Amino acid sequence: MLYITGTPIGNLEDMSYRAVKTLNEVDEILCEDTRTTKKLTNHFDITTPLRSYHDFNKEEVTEDIVEKIRAGKHFALVTDAGMPVISDPGFELVSRLQDENLPYIVIPAASAFTMGLVASGIASYEFTYFGFLPKSSSKRQEKLSEIMHHNMTSVLYESPHRMKALLEDISKIDDERIVSISREITKKFEQHYRTTATDLLSKLDKEIPLKGEFVVVISAYEEEAVQFTGSAKEHVSSLIADGMKPKDAIKLVAELRGLKKQEVYDEFHK
Repeated sequence: MLYITGTPIGNLEDMSYRAVKTLNEVDEILCEDTRTTKKLTNHFDITTPLRSYHDFNKEEVTEDIVEKIRAGKHFALVTDAGMPVISDPGFELVSRLQDENLPYIVIPAASAFTMGLVASGIASYEFTYFGFLPKSSSKRQEKLSEIMHHNMTSVLYESPHRMKALLEDISKIDDERIVSISREITKKFEQHYRTTATDLLSKLDKEIPLKGEFVVVISAYEEEAVQFTGSAKEHVSSLIADGMKPKDAIKLVAELRGLKKQEVYDEFHK
């Protein structure tokens, strides 16, 4: 059996009884960083052996795990914080167990992005989780443009040293867009702010220290809020100027204006 076991995202008191019991009873704990997980197991007097499972060894380790589960061994898969598999390795192992018809169980815990969404005060009926933005400048701008023109609430992670640049880029595209940022969730200095990106910029390094991982929630794109009244061609051009790919801009303009993609394509390429 594999137990996909959620752990606290910051406050160790959030560890569930079921998770502690499971980590005590399995034969081995698979973890991203044994040093991080050791702090958790030491806190709860768990003596189960730890084994590294990360992006650099997952292929070779997966084969061994599958063979041992088939032979009757029990494993727990944990991440450094929160739910395994989300923005972390693990889906490959789950997929392999499905293919082999081998058992697994999910033991729940919090994820930072769901906590940030709940605390944001932004509509969460429909949302998309984007994880971390690409590191490459061009790909980062392209992805952010997609997010800023997305018709659902968007949730992403950002590191402290990139937060200022992110809020500046959001402000350039739409300085009135409502954004929420959360940091140090479940910890002593937990913070949540919801306002415009421009206003958030003025609070960085003052009211909001640039420390700890940030959860960023961006309200959905609404055409009415942008009040673009030009032609379809001009509308496409403005989206491209914001960093969107031409084909994506054409598709979005067609959806927003109730036109066929071919109509917008033809007008844009006149």
